[in-house]
Amino acid sequence: MSIDDHTKPRVNGSLLPNFHGKQVCLLGVAKDVDSGGNFFTLTTCDNQDIRIQMQEPLRERVSGLTEVTGTVRSKTSLEAENVVVFSEEASANFDASLYQKAIEVSQRHPNFYIQSGHIED
Repeated sequence: MSIDDHTKPRVNGSLLPNFHGKQVCLLGVAKDVDSGGNFFTLTTCDNQDIRIQMQEPLRERVSGLTEVTGTVRSKTSLEAENVVVFSEEASANFDASLYQKAIEVSQRHPNFYIQSGHIED
């Protein structure tokens, strides 16, 4: 079992097609939340709108800077396993262009930036 089986790379919207069926971590601004809490749209740092489908309806308000970990279902959709909503202060201080650059660097040099996950014996 390799570490690749357990990592959840940070990606942007345009990278989703490269990770179909795999788990990723996606960060962006939440909008258009379904009234039943079943889905919402996440606008990523590269200005892609990604539909986030919940496994269970949301229990808390989702808005502003939001991180979603889940499985890529298509080039524009992700099935969420975990959602983290950041504070208004964190949202206001977030530098989207710097984050976009970090995504680009981590994709060019994946061996130098291992992203979340663990290996079980």
